[in-house]
Amino acid sequence: MSKPTENGKEYAESRKEFTCPNGGKWERVINAEASKFSCIVTTTRFIVKFTGGSVIICYRATGNEINRYSGYHYLYTGDVKPDETELFALENGKHFYIISLTNNQPIKRITLPTGYEAIDVCGEYTDDGTLLRVPVEKYTDGKYIYMLCEYETNSYSLVNTLPLWQSERLMWHWDHFSV
Repeated sequence: MSKPTENGKEYAESRKEFTCPNGGKWERVINAEASKFSCIVTTTRFIVKFTGGSVIICYRATGNEINRYSGYHYLYTGDVKPDETELFALENGKHFYIISLTNNQPIKRITLPTGYEAIDVCGEYTDDGTLLRVPVEKYTDGKYIYMLCEYETNSYSLVNTLPLWQSERLMWHWDHFSV
C-alpha cells in the first residue's frame, strides 16, 4: 500500500473506522505530514479537528463551526464518546481534557499518573463508552515502562493500569493504529 503524498513528499496517514451500535459510521484520520499534523474525528453528528494548539468542533451536516478551543500545547489526538456527548483530547505530555458536546464547555483536565506521559499516541473510548483507554510511558532505571490506563467515564477516575509490551504500544501509536 502506498503512502499518501503532498507536494511530491510521502507522509504517514492513519485511518480507523468504527461502526456505531445505531448504524452510524465514524472515522479517525491522522495526517502526519510534518508541516501540518492533524487528527480529524468524524462522527454521526460532528467533525472534530485536533491541530496541536486548538480543538475545532463542527457540525458534520453543514460543516459550520460550533466552537474552537485554543491556547493548548501539543494537543494532537483525541476521540469522541460513542453517545456523542463528550470528547477526549490528549496532550502530547501529562494531561488530557474532556469537553462536553452537549453544551460545548470544557469539563475536566486530567493529569496522568505521576511520572507518566502520553507521547505520540492515541487513546480511545471503549465501544460502550464506559471506559477511556490512554497509553502512557515512563522512563526509569534506563528503560521505558509502557502502561495502558483505563478511566471510567462518569468522573474520569483511574480504575486500572495494565502493562503494555513494546509491540502492543505500537498499536496505540498515532501512525500505527489499526483499522
